[in-house]
Amino acid sequence: MADQYPLNHRQMKEQHLQLYSPSYMSKILIIEDEKNIRVTIKEILELNQFTINTAENGLIGVAKALQFKPDLIICDIMMPEMDGFETLKNIRSIKEISSTPFLFLTAKTDKLDFREGMNLGADDFLTKPFNAKELLQVIDVRIKKSKQDRQQYIHQINSLKKEIEVLQNSINSLSHNNSHVLRAPLLKILGLINFLIDESEVNSTINNEVLEMLKSACLELSVATEKMEELLNNI
Repeated sequence: MADQYPLNHRQMKEQHLQLYSPSYMSKILIIEDEKNIRVTIKEILELNQFTINTAENGLIGVAKALQFKPDLIICDIMMPEMDGFETLKNIRSIKEISSTPFLFLTAKTDKLDFREGMNLGADDFLTKPFNAKELLQVIDVRIKKSKQDRQQYIHQINSLKKEIEVLQNSINSLSHNNSHVLRAPLLKILGLINFLIDESEVNSTINNEVLEMLKSACLELSVATEKMEELLNNI
């Protein structure tokens, strides 16, 4: 059964704000089994120019998240079919939507629930009762942070690609007999970097684990290239 919601439609509309920020016009998915709560939040966010989709339980919510590709998900904890924690687990397990900011709405203030949610990858909690201003502020902060993280991620990928291109020139300057050993791992790294770029553009996916592995591989290849150049210079 859903938690009791503190505000009715009229009260929420009276408190609505206009946000002109990086979160403006973003897509938000609301997963909430209580219809009045779901509709109220939807109306408030639409008044603020967000594009909204809704789901009445976690099962439907996960399917809609995969189809809708929201910029942020708002989810209740206490729901039938699939509760908020299981919903978050499923979201985080699907590559295309795994990095979507996730906000829990709850009347529960139990520290264990809070800790479980954060351990599963929740980005924030908003405890009922709350007003429209609080809701919009949390959304704005989380969407801004998500966009900043994505920009930083893309910047790191592009920087790594430039490093690889410089390294490629160094390897190409070696004789064929000495460079062919290094070219194979170089091409693999370059291929994976291009894959990350394509993946981030198509699905807005952030894959920090693979990025860190590529950084490490690039460093190892750079050291190997320097050693080979030094060896050849001493012949």
